Parts: sequence; C-alpha cells; structure tokens
Amino acid sequence: MKRWFVIVCMLAAFAVLRAEEAETLPATTESEVSVDESTTESAESSGLRVSTWRVDGRLDYQVMRMEETMPGMPDMTDTRGELMAAELETTATIANSERDIVDLAVQWPYLTDMKGVDDRGKEMHFGNAYGVYKFGLGKPNLRMGQFVAPFGNLPYYETHTRPLQSLYPNSLGVRIDRGVSLEGFAGDYDYWVAAVGGNGARSDNNDSPTVLGRVARRYDLLNGTLTAGVSALYGTDMPRFSTLVDPVMGTALPGMPLSASLDFTDKTRVALDAEYSAGQDIWRAELVAGRDSDGGVNGQFLQWNRALTEKNEVTAQVARWEQPGGNRLRVGASFGHRLDDYTLVRLTAERSQGHVPGTDHNETMVAVQLTRDFPGLAGR
Repeated sequence: MKRWFVIVCMLAAFAVLRAEEAETLPATTESEVSVDESTTESAESSGLRVSTWRVDGRLDYQVMRMEETMPGMPDMTDTRGELMAAELETTATIANSERDIVDLAVQWPYLTDMKGVDDRGKEMHFGNAYGVYKFGLGKPNLRMGQFVAPFGNLPYYETHTRPLQSLYPNSLGVRIDRGVSLEGFAGDYDYWVAAVGGNGARSDNNDSPTVLGRVARRYDLLNGTLTAGVSALYGTDMPRFSTLVDPVMGTALPGMPLSASLDFTDKTRVALDAEYSAGQDIWRAELVAGRDSDGGVNGQFLQWNRALTEKNEVTAQVARWEQPGGNRLRVGASFGHRLDDYTLVRLTAERSQGHVPGTDHNETMVAVQLTRDFPGLAGR
C-alpha cells in the first residue's frame, strides 16, 4: 500500500509542476504565433494549472467523564480534558482550459490526544490524503491514496468530529484506509468500489487487498428524500476489537494480553443503509451481517437527528453489535448549540454495555465538546 502513496505523490507533483510551467510560460512573439496557430491553441487547451486551492483548520477540545465497571476489578472513574484534534486540511483542484482534471486533499491531524487500542490512533498520521482523477463528464472518477471506506453510511455520515459513532468501529474495524477506488453514476444509481489494505490508515499487515463497494439510489418522496444503499466487503487479517472495549476512545483491557482487546480475522460483510430526510428530521439506519473466520456477525444502527432551531440540534441513537464470543450495545444522545457559523458546543452522553462469556464491561461517558472551524486560512 505504501507504493500507492508514492504513486499519488508523484502524480500530484507532476501535475503541480505542469501547472506551474503553464502559468510561467513566456509570452510568444507575433511571428511565433503565426507559425502554427492550431498547435498553439491545442497546447493552451491541454495546459494544466492550479485553478483553486485552500487551507482550512479545525480545533476539537473535549472534557470527558468516564465511569467503568467490570467484575473482578475496582470501579474506575476518570475526568479529563483532551485536545481531540488540531488539524489542517488542504484541498486543491488542477484543471485545463476546459475542465477540472485532478482534485487533491490532505487532512493533517497536527495534534491529538486520542490514542485508541494499541495506540492505533497515534499511528494515523493523516486523515484523508488522496488524489481524484476525473475522466470527464458522465465518466467515473479514479481515487488513489487514503480515504473513507465506501461501506454502509460512511460515505455520507461524517463521524470524524462526533463522540457518537456508528457501527463501523466494530463491523469493519477501520474508517479510513489506503488504496484505490472507482466511483461514478450508472443511470439512477451511484457506485463506489475500492481495493484497500484492510488495516486502516497505517502499514499494511499482509499482501492481500480488502475489496469493498457500495451502490446507492436516491428517492424523492412526497414528504422527504430517501437515500438507500447496499454494500459488500471481503478482507483477510482485518482488525477485530473485543466487545469489551471502545475501539475509538478506549484503550486495551488492563492486566490482560493485547489479544484480549484486539485480534485479526478474515471478514465478509454485507450491509443495507438508509438516510431519510424530512423537514427538520433526519433518520439514519444500517443493518450489517456477515462472517468472521470463526463465526457469524450481525449489527444494527438507528439514529434520529432534529434541527430544533437554526442554532440547536438534538441527536439520539442506538447501536448493537454481535460477533463470535461477545456483543456490545450502545445507547447515546447529544445536544448541540452553534455559537456562530464556525463554533459548536455539544453535550453528549452514552451508555455502553459489552459482554463476553463470563464477564461484562459497562461504561458511561459524558462529554462537553467545543469545535472551532477556521475556514479559508489560505487559498485562492
């Protein structure tokens, strides 16, 4: 997978150099123009340039209280403040005189206190980091680099800055991965198929790609809009987290080997997802089924979001996951208040119940979150 990043960087560098050359070409004399006008017009139409670029920033700070109970261990209570993200996102578009050719995006988490199980969060040096080559109107786009996995509700539901997560931490074990994908439209349907490493935004752990994809369609109904999708995935040696731990915010179980919190397994997944938007309400749902190397899995996710006013919103959700040897149930709610166009305060509470034969791990999380966006730090 590392060589794909090298290819992306080489393509991006080549495109930028070509764009800079096109912008700095010396003016031609009248005699030079008269030599061959058709050749000149052709060169101008194919010349590349950086048509737009911009740098945006984001800060995400949370004060969190965690309460945990587990048989045979003392109850644990922890209150802490953490800088979850201080990040920059750079985007650019390279175009010729006729159309956009390449989109580039790099999301750099400059600083984060989020570690994750086995420090997997610390191993993710970038969020999105990809290039998209556009073949033209009505044709598919080729994406290479590090991007959100096209499975379930991940393509349209942004969980990056939300304490409440969907099913992906347990169903897939990854959200962002490295690879190559093809995406586009076929009639009334949009599709996105990909081959990725299968171990997330970090070093690949085998030479076998994980293949996945999603097909979706939008329906305009009398009282709202429904988007429904179906996804499938197959991968080997993919990360699987114990149902006793929180894969995103938690750490490995204390006093136990790492294998009690994280192991690797072959995964087969199919999913149905839906988002229904009607007025101030948005409903999201996802159903996942499949198999790991040692047995069947299934999961369900349901979320309701309502815009109370222009500045206030409320969210409630439930997520359940079952895998060989355990299950996990999460019930949560949040209230968000927007101080201005770029600043959001969110209060979140979630109760998690993890179970494996012989023991349970219950967690209660209450968090106050402050996020601040800094759009347009630089660009044109």
